[in-house]
Amino acid sequence: MISLLPWKSVLVITDGNVEKIYPLGEHEITIEYIHSVERSKVIETLNVNESGIYATGMKWKDFGAGLPEDFQVLNGSWYEKRINIYLGKELDYWFIPLNHANITVDGSLTFAPREDTLIKFRVESCSILLIEIRGC
Repeated sequence: MISLLPWKSVLVITDGNVEKIYPLGEHEITIEYIHSVERSKVIETLNVNESGIYATGMKWKDFGAGLPEDFQVLNGSWYEKRINIYLGKELDYWFIPLNHANITVDGSLTFAPREDTLIKFRVESCSILLIEIRGC
C-alpha cells in the first residue's frame, strides 16, 4: 500500500522496551562507559544524519583489551582519536552492569542501562504521523 502521508528520516534508539525518535538533521551521540576489562572510562562520539551513522571520535585513559593502541592527541590524562568512519544505518551496542553506561543525544541523557542491555541505533524513514504519535 502506498501512503500519501509525508515521510521523514529519523534516528531511532531503543533498548527493546523504550523507543526514542529524533527527526534528522544532524545529531551528536555520546556514549560514556567504564571499560569492562580495563575498568577505565571511555567516551565515544557518533554523528548521525540522513545518510547514516558515523563514528567521529574516541577518548580513553589506558591501553589494552580492545582499546586503541594509536591516538592523535594527548589531552591531560585522555588519549584521543578523531575519525570519520561511516558505520551504516544500523548500529548495536551491548552493555553490562559493569559499564555504567550513559548515552546522550545532543547533550541530553537518553539511556543509562544498568543491566544487560542491547541498545540499537538506526536511521530510517518514518511517516510524520507516526513520529507525532511517538512510534515508528
